[in-house]
Amino acid sequence: GRLAEIALARGIDTFEADVLPSNARMIDVFESFGFVVQDRLDNGTLRFALSLTPTDSLEDKLAKRARLAASASMKRFFTPASVAVVGAGRKPGTIGAEILRNLKDTGYTGKLVAINPNASEIGGVPSYTRIGDVPFPVDLAVVVVPAEHVPGVVDEALEKGVKALVVITAGFGETGEEGRRVEARILEKVRAAGARMIGPNCMGILNMDPAVQMNASFSPVRPPAGAIALSSQSGALGVAILRLAHERQIGLSSFVSVGNKADVSSNDLLEYWESDPRTRVILLYLESFGNPRRFARLARRIAREKPIVALKAGRSRAGSRAAGSHTAALAAKDTAVDALFRQAGVIRADTIDEMFDIAACLDAQPLPAGPRVAIVTNAGGPAILAVDACEAAGLRVVEFGPELRERLETFLPRNASVANPIDMIASAGADAYQRTIETVLDAADVDSLIVVFTPVDDANSEIVLAGIRAGISSARSRGVGKPIVACIMSNAGGLPLRVWNETIPTYAFPENAARALGKVTAFASWRAAPSGLFWTFDDLHVEEARNICRAALARGDTWLNDEDVWGVLTAFGFPVAIHKLARTSEEAALFASVIGFPVAAKLASTRVVHKTELGAVRLNLASADEVRAAFEHIVARAEAAVGKAGIDGVLIQPMINGGVETLLGITHDPLFGPLVAFGIGGTNVEAVNDVRFRVAPLTDRDADELLREIRGHALLTGHRGRTPADVPALRDVLLRMSCLAEQVPEIEELDLNPVIALAPGAGCRVIDARIKIAAHAGVSAADAVIAAPAGAA
Repeated sequence: GRLAEIALARGIDTFEADVLPSNARMIDVFESFGFVVQDRLDNGTLRFALSLTPTDSLEDKLAKRARLAASASMKRFFTPASVAVVGAGRKPGTIGAEILRNLKDTGYTGKLVAINPNASEIGGVPSYTRIGDVPFPVDLAVVVVPAEHVPGVVDEALEKGVKALVVITAGFGETGEEGRRVEARILEKVRAAGARMIGPNCMGILNMDPAVQMNASFSPVRPPAGAIALSSQSGALGVAILRLAHERQIGLSSFVSVGNKADVSSNDLLEYWESDPRTRVILLYLESFGNPRRFARLARRIAREKPIVALKAGRSRAGSRAAGSHTAALAAKDTAVDALFRQAGVIRADTIDEMFDIAACLDAQPLPAGPRVAIVTNAGGPAILAVDACEAAGLRVVEFGPELRERLETFLPRNASVANPIDMIASAGADAYQRTIETVLDAADVDSLIVVFTPVDDANSEIVLAGIRAGISSARSRGVGKPIVACIMSNAGGLPLRVWNETIPTYAFPENAARALGKVTAFASWRAAPSGLFWTFDDLHVEEARNICRAALARGDTWLNDEDVWGVLTAFGFPVAIHKLARTSEEAALFASVIGFPVAAKLASTRVVHKTELGAVRLNLASADEVRAAFEHIVARAEAAVGKAGIDGVLIQPMINGGVETLLGITHDPLFGPLVAFGIGGTNVEAVNDVRFRVAPLTDRDADELLREIRGHALLTGHRGRTPADVPALRDVLLRMSCLAEQVPEIEELDLNPVIALAPGAGCRVIDARIKIAAHAGVSAADAVIAAPAGAA
């Protein structure tokens, strides 16, 4: 599998192997991976062959092996038969002492030992001078010695045969270059021994499984057991996260602080939790990505079965980098992360509190069938807040039909509101809540329910809560499986509401409930839609486009000249407008006469981004004389601005009337690779800022979502009687751009602005384009292949 990835990156598309017929074990290896017998040579040797072209079978085999390997290697951390705490001491408050105490006091079910040369036992736990002195195998070593002693301890542990290490100690990669070198040397030894390592610079690991009961961390709190797995990149924040989980009674299956992620990363944990039967929901606190493409591939697959909620730190943009294209200027620091999460079905939380709000809903309630929400309350103020929050979260506070309103009027007071939200007024008691909840949950035009209760009389609160429970219980007994969340605006807000064997997530304020339900509903919509397919086209001339870029790089160019730009676009089948690069005014006038008036004339220069601001664009030229004059005007303005050497010529194109101006682009993110952009184009594109991004490669579903996501989508569908645009043609261009971004990694930035989307059936035309190139290798073909899910087209 590793060789296949490397081979693809080097342009190799087939493996062949000659095997003796008697070599049954090797034949089994090849057949299990997908090799097929291609020929039998004269000497009887079998020739096997494997096409490395992405297929369902190859993807399935790679994914299956990765899952098995991850599960096997990570199991050593979560279910060790024995744990050694290296650096455990007697002094309370020290990290080593706290980890040992946590393991002992929380009832770890395996064998527990301390490693301390100055003690034979610590707190009733046997202690040994060295890990090699332990008289039985050690599965997991938790290392809490000073940084300078960690390499020696790791050597001893590996010599003992330990296959899982949790290095709590800080002072490595996070401290600078020397720390990174030491960390790299440790990792090299760990991998050479076939072991795995969490950390360094982490707070530890917990497994809440009653069969294990392992708290190998220095967290002073231990959340209840449950079905939510949690990973934190920050150790200090991990303690706060666990404390919050404990306070809100959020049940965890396991917790891992990954620290510096030298070896084990969030990706490894995702693959382990995918196959963990005790985990239903996965939470991630991320500060950085190691391999975002692998993350996307895993998340896209895993989220189909287990929801993933991520809190990614670092949203703000510390400073705008200089950009030579609209696309790059519009791509903020967080753009790639947001695009990646959308494509992979990851639910993005904005705060730790919201992460738990969403998790509680996912863990306890079914997914909603749609966005229609009903609100039941006994107070008008919270109802208004709930409606506003629901609308902001993408939920629809539906208007009830006459039949449902009439049913509600039969038992609610006359001055109650039976619209949505249903305000039963402050005097509403247990019976009103019970019957209203039963009635609303039975309604066909309601997908989910928010119950808001503002206690008026504390003495009566438990009776009302009992009525709420009864209403929910009654609906469930009739098979109503719609999700329900509650807002109890009292001191008990935030603690879950128990209804028999069901938990109703409870929030302190209506906005929290609405935001959580809104994000869960959006996730349900993502999961319900069919998986997208990766597209290619049979008219792409990849090598032609790459050769153009390579030749320009060899000349020392950073931006492709006008001729090369149109050459790259033509090689990938983009619908470019008729054009001619004129170097004299007579050439310009002659071409304009051939294609017919009116025409447009614009400067061709790699040094000018905003041609209109320079006065280097002239439109609706109706005669040869006007074209000659426009040519001279444009050249004069350009010479004054960038000099004669900065002018490639003047581009002459036919005028295209009507249509919608759009922008399509590529910008290269140093970590995520190429991003594809789409939005409303024209001269004011940066001021309007109506552009959205996706990480390449795009599926057809990604392309459709990009087209729908922009605020100006109505312009494409025929706003106020205007002629709609040819949306399928734009979709085709987006998918071709995705192929270009993936298969020509020399492209650093690309702008197609404007691309005129004509009337339905008339297609679209690329009017202007800029391409910046760079010598970096870009994203490898292997990454592109392994990022594609099974079923790619």
